[in-house]
Amino acid sequence: MSLAESNQGVDKASLWQWLLPAFWIFVGVGFYCGATQITTAIVQDKYDPGPSAICKLCAVVLVVLGVTQTVQLTITKLHTAATNPSSNSDVSQKNTDRTDSIRSASQSIMGSCAVAVYIFAVFQIGFGLATLVFGIISMKSLGASWQGTLLATATCIATVYLVFIELLGILLPTGYWDLPF
Repeated sequence: MSLAESNQGVDKASLWQWLLPAFWIFVGVGFYCGATQITTAIVQDKYDPGPSAICKLCAVVLVVLGVTQTVQLTITKLHTAATNPSSNSDVSQKNTDRTDSIRSASQSIMGSCAVAVYIFAVFQIGFGLATLVFGIISMKSLGASWQGTLLATATCIATVYLVFIELLGILLPTGYWDLPF
């Protein structure tokens, strides 16, 4: 088989694998561009990075995630090509790769939707209750034990409460029920 014939045989499964890293990079660049539009606060301390700092940090993390996944895919492709020099790949392997890619993409989309629902719920039912529900559901869906789930969720809520409310004096959303946390 010639090189031209093998290039024509690019399957859609390999394209699906590159879609997720491209999505994270695109979203990260979009967040960063949006964060540059946030102006500085009127009253700002000398050491305060400003209101756009967290948005820019999250944007950089998303871009790094996308680049990391791209590097991982490239290394996997190179390793697969080195261990399997024949260009004739098994049909079942292609189907498995495509299924894994689709599953990975759908899990990422579901995770992004879950975070969006969590952000909406924080303002509707309050930080404490929304974080409790989101923490338990997300950790159990990832296969964590009940003990680890409850410990991590309670630690997260307590840490955020202590840092934001007690240390910094920033009130967290209480929702319609005005819960104290």
